Amino acid sequence: MLIFDIETNGLLYNVTRIHCLVIYDTETDQTICYNDEGGSCEPLTRGIQRLEDAETIIGHNIIGYDLPVISKLYPWFTAPGVVIDTLVLSRLYHPDMLALDKRHNWTGMPLKLYGRHNLESYGHRLQEHKGEFGQDTDWKEWSEEMQNYCIQDVKVTTKLWKHFQPYLSGSK
Repeated sequence: MLIFDIETNGLLYNVTRIHCLVIYDTETDQTICYNDEGGSCEPLTRGIQRLEDAETIIGHNIIGYDLPVISKLYPWFTAPGVVIDTLVLSRLYHPDMLALDKRHNWTGMPLKLYGRHNLESYGHRLQEHKGEFGQDTDWKEWSEEMQNYCIQDVKVTTKLWKHFQPYLSGSK
């Protein structure tokens, strides 16, 4: 299974570029970054092809954002047969997230994140904070900080996927 995230220069209606893609392979326990900026990362098209060739891909809001963006910018891309969206799982298994958050009273979690199903909120719940990069950037240009932010998003999503495994197996 491949767990992934992308960072782009806009919302779905106006996006023109994927700056970076990060993929964590659960079988090899490797995280690989992809971009077209050079350095130690592989080319972006190689990562897109890797997603297409996978049996299963996992991500947060990939049905609503990541996969439509990839399809828009890489029309040859076809998603694999199994797509697991942790945002969908969150809404399914935790429909009353606000009540859950109030019961738990998360230490250090800002109140504005209570009741939300986003990765920033889950970063606090799972003790795998996303970082501050996304709050003070315009997303127009790639940067090393953006790449690291994407890597951190994949770490949060991986923990979130592990959180939902007992629900999916019926043991919770």
